[in-house]
Amino acid sequence: MLDGIHFEETGKPAVVVATTNFVRLATSIKQSMHLEGLPLVVVPHPLGDQVVAGEKAVLVAADIVEAVTQSSLSPAGHDPEAIR
Repeated sequence: MLDGIHFEETGKPAVVVATTNFVRLATSIKQSMHLEGLPLVVVPHPLGDQVVAGEKAVLVAADIVEAVTQSSLSPAGHDPEAIR
């Protein structure tokens, strides 16, 4: 989460990937830091072992690419709710 915030603040597009158990925390951090435009992609919790985590990553890969290429903290940025 904090790496994504740092990347965005330094002008590098970023996306935060969180498991379902951490969506509320990630959203709360984004709101408290006024970074609602920081994209959030959600994967099922728990990640599991390396094989299962890799399978879950494949399922959201397109969402991650879309989010990072549209990432912007400017007021003209995208709606973070549009990211799955």
